[in-house]
Amino acid sequence: MRSKDEIRKAMLKKRDTLTLSEIDEKSRVIFEKLTDTEAYKSAENILVYASFLSEVKTDDIILDALSLGKKVFCPKVTNRDLGFMKFVRIYDIDELSEGYFGIREPEITENSEIYARRAKTLAVIPGVAFDKNGNRIGYKGGFYDRFLADNKDVYSIAVAYNFQILEEIIPEIHDIPVNEVICE
Repeated sequence: MRSKDEIRKAMLKKRDTLTLSEIDEKSRVIFEKLTDTEAYKSAENILVYASFLSEVKTDDIILDALSLGKKVFCPKVTNRDLGFMKFVRIYDIDELSEGYFGIREPEITENSEIYARRAKTLAVIPGVAFDKNGNRIGYKGGFYDRFLADNKDVYSIAVAYNFQILEEIIPEIHDIPVNEVICE
């Protein structure tokens, strides 16, 4: 059985072979499936990552949620070494700028609204590989595992390409599975 690091490396290499048009096409299908879920439709709060490189694009999700009047929160890394992030409310996609590892993030100001536990919240989760039970291999920082462990009431949906779904991922003690995975 391959290690998580070996799977991560192979999956990122494969994902990075996608063309921009393939990413756009697959992301559009995933967007349509996600926005058609009851979890998305009923959510008042959407926690969503700002896509980076060959990840499933999330800009349409952010724009759609904002247009529907949902509260949209994007992650901001607050402690890289300890793997902590906060979700900061944004009102416009232009509020995102290059941050940790070149990933688009919101800024935290004295007027920022930071996500705190609320009902009717959906988290859209990134990752490198997943299985049908919601187990995931992320980017190795533990950011989302820590967040999900502290926010068990948040419904989580990972978005991924079909090839990112493996038969089985053996979770480690600190790994928190997502509730659902949506692929093209």
